[in-house]
Amino acid sequence: MGIMKADFKVTVDNSAAMLDDMETRIQAALEACGQQAVSHAKQNITRASRVDTGAMRNSINHTVKDGKAYIGTNIEYAAYHEVGTGIFAESGKGRKDPWIYKDDQGNWHRTRGIKPIHFLKNAVAENIAEYKAIMAKFISNK
Repeated sequence: MGIMKADFKVTVDNSAAMLDDMETRIQAALEACGQQAVSHAKQNITRASRVDTGAMRNSINHTVKDGKAYIGTNIEYAAYHEVGTGIFAESGKGRKDPWIYKDDQGNWHRTRGIKPIHFLKNAVAENIAEYKAIMAKFISNK
């Protein structure tokens, strides 16, 4: 019997599976970064002694959308703590004269505003190296 000869070509294209895997890893990395940023923001509020009821700190959350992680809060007064008020307003457009207000317990207070603590901004800006390491770990799958 003679030797049979056959020519064939095998083409394997795993690019779609590889792209899906990479997308899954990126999403997981962004989730991890978002969770860590929330933790840092909560620590920033506590460190700045801005915890009264805990509502603002407990409201901080994150979301991942369109390849980005976002942190924030839905508490209206959180913006005052982030960027300051009165003479301390980051924009320089805060009220320049003192004012008085009545708290929930009926006590009157005089203030010139509050200093910004940038609890959200600093949660990101001060931890860039950590977030890069998280991304690298997830993407390299180690």
